[in-house]
Amino acid sequence: MAASTTIQLHIGNAIPPADVSNTEQIIALWQQIGSFFRDRSFQAQSGIKGAAKGYTITLDSSALENTMKSARDQSQSFRENSFFYTTDTDKRIDGGLAITVTAKEQKLEELEVFNVATVFLQQLVMLTNIIHPGSFQVLDARFTGDGAHRYEAQQFDARIFHGALRAARSNHWPVLHTPALETVWTWLEKSAVARTDIAIQNINRVLFTLLKVAEQRHEYSARTVLLVTYQLEVLLNCRELRSLEQLRNRAQLVLGMTPEAADCFTELHDVRNSLFLANQPVHRPPMICYNTAAALREQIGQHTTAVESGTAIVLALLQDLIAHNAQSYSFRESLSRE
Repeated sequence: MAASTTIQLHIGNAIPPADVSNTEQIIALWQQIGSFFRDRSFQAQSGIKGAAKGYTITLDSSALENTMKSARDQSQSFRENSFFYTTDTDKRIDGGLAITVTAKEQKLEELEVFNVATVFLQQLVMLTNIIHPGSFQVLDARFTGDGAHRYEAQQFDARIFHGALRAARSNHWPVLHTPALETVWTWLEKSAVARTDIAIQNINRVLFTLLKVAEQRHEYSARTVLLVTYQLEVLLNCRELRSLEQLRNRAQLVLGMTPEAADCFTELHDVRNSLFLANQPVHRPPMICYNTAAALREQIGQHTTAVESGTAIVLALLQDLIAHNAQSYSFRESLSRE
């Protein structure tokens, strides 16, 4: 007889930043997600250093969907709802997810269930941000129910991905599409990213780093630049220390010519090098507050434009690989004599 356990996740701050148009698109995506994850097979690690096993996942996202719909109905957009919340706590920004894990075994260990639920949540972060950047926010989150006090829920921000989407649209490059939910999920499953806790394949190294980018908050410092640059260098197979032009050229081969406003490669490269030379300023970890974002963006040593544009390029490259059902790029340099 199969064993089944449901893990409840309460998200205290679940409303991502979005204007009216993006709000509607995000709600539509979550409606698809709510229908898609019904007894969905899922290969995942059974625990830290554990073997990968087969499970069935059912996701109940109705509480999160209801919060999103309420925010839209009351304030037209998620952005406006979050703004009004600062003076009117009757506005809701909290939501919840229920993840039911089922296994063929007669018993599921508590640690195993929470680990599988956490891995699934991570894959959900990848899935949503590849389809519509900035559509999933897990802040002030905690597990609830029996045994929940023994496990800490991970936190993921939507801000960098939302900024990447805005940067791409503002610069008209790179073009970010909206790939189909099932196509992206199938590609993620093919990558086997849920079946290991150490990424060996290049694509999984990029996807794990995407999660680390999602953990960043207001501070887009050299540390965040390093994460974004790492993803680009792995995706485009640029391993030389002086790979700036190669990185730019290979990105253009895939995504087309880079407009000047979107060319973040030089800043990313320079900041990465300065970090290793210990020339970068270091900020005190900032207080997180509803009205500090603008001030932080203007701080010396913040690299908001480069981080957001670089993240947009990473997402566009991932979308391109998915569209071609590929896991990596292979570049062949040519030689000509004149």
